[in-house]
Amino acid sequence: MDWMLTLALVVVSAVFGAAICHALMRRRLVGEHRGGRHDEDHPALRESEARYRLLAENASDVIWSVNWPALEYTYISPSVTRLRGVSVEEAMAENFLDSVVPEQRDSIRRLIDKRVRAYHAGRFEQSEAQRAEVRQQCVDGEEKVVEIIASLVVDEKDRVIGIQGSSRDVSERVSAERERKGREAILQALAQAARMLFSASDKEEVMEPALAALARAVGADRVYVFENHRAPEGDRLLASQRFEWCGPGVQPELDNPAMQDMSYDNVIPNWRRMLESGEVVQGLVADMPLPERDLLEPQSIQSIVIVPIFLDGKFWGQIGFDDCSRQRQWSQPEIDALQIAAGVIGGAIKSIRVEEELRRLVSTDSLTGVRSRRAFLEQAGVLFEDARARDESLALLLLDLDHFKSVNDSHGHPVGDEALRAFARVCRRSLRSDDLVGRTGGEEFAVVLRGAEHGRAIELAEKLRCNVSATPLQIGAVEVPLSVSIGVAVRNFEDQGFGSLLKRADDALYAAKKSGRNRVESADQS
Repeated sequence: MDWMLTLALVVVSAVFGAAICHALMRRRLVGEHRGGRHDEDHPALRESEARYRLLAENASDVIWSVNWPALEYTYISPSVTRLRGVSVEEAMAENFLDSVVPEQRDSIRRLIDKRVRAYHAGRFEQSEAQRAEVRQQCVDGEEKVVEIIASLVVDEKDRVIGIQGSSRDVSERVSAERERKGREAILQALAQAARMLFSASDKEEVMEPALAALARAVGADRVYVFENHRAPEGDRLLASQRFEWCGPGVQPELDNPAMQDMSYDNVIPNWRRMLESGEVVQGLVADMPLPERDLLEPQSIQSIVIVPIFLDGKFWGQIGFDDCSRQRQWSQPEIDALQIAAGVIGGAIKSIRVEEELRRLVSTDSLTGVRSRRAFLEQAGVLFEDARARDESLALLLLDLDHFKSVNDSHGHPVGDEALRAFARVCRRSLRSDDLVGRTGGEEFAVVLRGAEHGRAIELAEKLRCNVSATPLQIGAVEVPLSVSIGVAVRNFEDQGFGSLLKRADDALYAAKKSGRNRVESADQS
């Protein structure tokens, strides 16, 4: 029966803790207020207090009372040892505020003072309890979140003489609630990021704000995406940073050369196996092995989470979350949500790559690899307006492969296609890297030369013409000679649009063909 009595005492104490404490408190505090007379000569009172003490001292919650205004303990139950690791004697030697973490002491003191003033002003009943959560210090240095339910104790003149209450450890509940809210915040941010990424016409443009939404949800100072690729030589696995968001005061790393072509085997060898198998890398940078720590510490990273990104079942890259302001352990619900985020980011990146390929196909001539007619004319128009706004030189070359119809007729269309591809290769080899080359018709091509004056434009056109003549197409034992006619026009003040420049270059091309082909003609006088 002893265990049943103990269980009953614990249950009763949880329900009537405040009442128990109130009885003990009034017995002690009122007696002290009267000058130390505790009515020891009343056996009934002594017996009543003993019963209350029995309940309080078997309660799982900490039952306590303090005087007012000093807030010195006048009673505390033995459960304080289980809660904070201190003995009853050690706890009784403290002021109530001493048990609260330093950063909360002022606010708790103000809360108590405000409560007392409100009672004296008649704003609530004396028996009405106040609920609050505080962080209390334990002997081992740990902090616990404690829920306090307390009420005021008054004397016969209705003056506040103390506070009675109970304390319960709610650390696990608060931690679970914090994790739940954190996971919900990440999932809400993820929904926002997904809306941005999958509804935007330019997904690369919204990648940074999408990463920012995720960063705010998890309290990260930097979020970034790395893409895997292979080294041109040796087939080593490399990673290069592609996207990044940084919070205030955090140094961006996107343009840092060290973040490009980063070798897994040399820089982050311990992460490779984990990431390739789908595991998450997370923890304090101070606890990381040396190769990884050497990478992270110069960036002032204190805590990190790295989540692998898989596309079509292959290890595509990684998304990372840095905390540069504090050391923290990322909770499992946070990591679970970030793994979902990695999947969404991976899906968006796949969509970006598909769109890039579609744009490339639309803007590129599939046979020769140069700009298609539409893409060339659009970009040439932009370059023309930019040159006019800056009052800079701009030249246009129109090119026509000579006697191309006879090549097709004599050798067939496959040879004609190869002749066009060979001509495009000569163009890329002969011109500057920033010159715009496009195929505008069957055997017609065009080139925009940025910043080229008349003399330089003629020089490049002649170089191209000579290189084409010197590079016949070899088809087995048959050599097919190639030549090109070129018309040149340089932007002048009379050209109000690209169409005007195009017409003058076309007139020059007509003159070159009419004059015998395989030559350069200019619409402008040198």
